[in-house]
Amino acid sequence: MKANTTRSILLGAVLTIALSFVPYAGFLTYPARLFVTFIHEGGHALAALLTGGLPTALGVSPDGSGVTLTRGGVGAVINAAGYLGATLFGALILAGLRRGIAPKRLLTVMGACVALTLPLAVFGLASAPGAWFALVTGVPIAGALLLAAKKLARPNQELLVGFLGVQCVLNAFYDLKTLFLLSAQTNVHTDAMNMQQATWIPAIVWASLWMVSAVVILIGLVIRPMLRDLKTV
Repeated sequence: MKANTTRSILLGAVLTIALSFVPYAGFLTYPARLFVTFIHEGGHALAALLTGGLPTALGVSPDGSGVTLTRGGVGAVINAAGYLGATLFGALILAGLRRGIAPKRLLTVMGACVALTLPLAVFGLASAPGAWFALVTGVPIAGALLLAAKKLARPNQELLVGFLGVQCVLNAFYDLKTLFLLSAQTNVHTDAMNMQQATWIPAIVWASLWMVSAVVILIGLVIRPMLRDLKTV
């Protein structure tokens, strides 16, 4: 079982990397890119709730960026929870698949996570940029995931979970690399810049810490367990 799911994860990784080299193939992975954005913004919202704050609005833009408005809570945790939350979410999805959790359940969880962000988009129609786009894209993405959980055959479910889990991990890491480069600019609004304004510690330091944390999550929850599985095949 673990060997089969490991192959599904590896195939998802191969597809993700291969498509990145295919001209004009971005439209194929665009829904997955938006899915990762919903998870990223959902991480901010969840962190606000867990630290005593309140998420008030959410928006997603066509370029794959997003915004979550919050009130109260611990800013340091909220700002970090986007990139690291997406990385951790993807790693836990892949770890769950590897440990034998039914892909049907994982797809249901993924669809539910997107669906849970949609009320924040409704609340943000008057205040959050991209709220309308979040609704227009979030409803079909959540619906497609829930439908896949019911209708797809298990091997196809495993492949889809593996692909989306890899998308979460790799896209979050690529975004952190972009964040690192943007952090050298003082006129770009980012999560790292929010941290700089709150702590006076340079944004590039926060971006670097988040990149290191993402690598640790990736190695600990995904790469090392998969290497052990492959050795037993």
